[in-house]
Amino acid sequence: MKKPQFIARQGRQPSGLFGSLVGRIMSKETAAANDIAIALLNVLSGDRVLDVGTGHGAALATLATLNDPGSLDGLDFSSTALKIAQKKNRSLLRSGRLHLHEGMSDDMPYADQSFDKILTMHTIYFWEDAAAHFKEIFRVLVPGGRFVIGFRPGDDTRAASIFPNNVYAFRTIADVKQLLEKAGFRIAETERRDDRKSILSWIAAERLSSN
Repeated sequence: MKKPQFIARQGRQPSGLFGSLVGRIMSKETAAANDIAIALLNVLSGDRVLDVGTGHGAALATLATLNDPGSLDGLDFSSTALKIAQKKNRSLLRSGRLHLHEGMSDDMPYADQSFDKILTMHTIYFWEDAAAHFKEIFRVLVPGGRFVIGFRPGDDTRAASIFPNNVYAFRTIADVKQLLEKAGFRIAETERRDDRKSILSWIAAERLSSN
C-alpha cells in the first residue's frame, strides 16, 4: 500500500506542526544510515563539511566531533526542518562553527571549492534534474574532496511500490554512478545493505585533483 500523498510530501519538505513531527521521527529512523554515510566520508580534523538536505540536523553533531575545529554548513529548503536543526545544534551555532542556510542544492549560496567533504542522505528522490544537483555539488567541492550520497535505490522494487511516484523518483545504483561520473566525479566506494524491508546504498565519490 502506498503512503498517503500528504505524508510523502512532508517527507520531501516538512512544513508546519505535522512537518515538525515528521522531522523528529525521521531523525530516529535515519540515524543508522547517517552513521554509515559519515563513516564513508572520512572526515578529518579541520575539514570544511557540508550536509546537503540536512533536515533535522542530527548528523551535524556527529560531524562536529570528527572535524573539530573545522567548519560545518547545513543546507535545506524546508524552514521547518531548519528550525529543528537549530534547536538540536544550539551550541554549535553559538560557537560559530556551524552555519545553516535555506536553499536548493542545484543553486547553492557558496563559492567555488568551499568544502572538503560533502554529505547528502535521502535527497536524490526529490531532484527532478539530478545532474544539475551533482554539478553544483562538484562546483563547491575542492579538488581531492570527497562526496557521499546515501539513498534507497530503484533496485529496491518495494520502495517504488510504497512511495507515490509523483513525489519520489527512485534511481538505480548504476544510474546514480553514471550521473556522478558525468558530473566529473570518480567513484571511490560503494556500500549496499539489504534486509527484509529495504535496500540502502551509499556511494562515495571524489573530485579528482586535476579537475
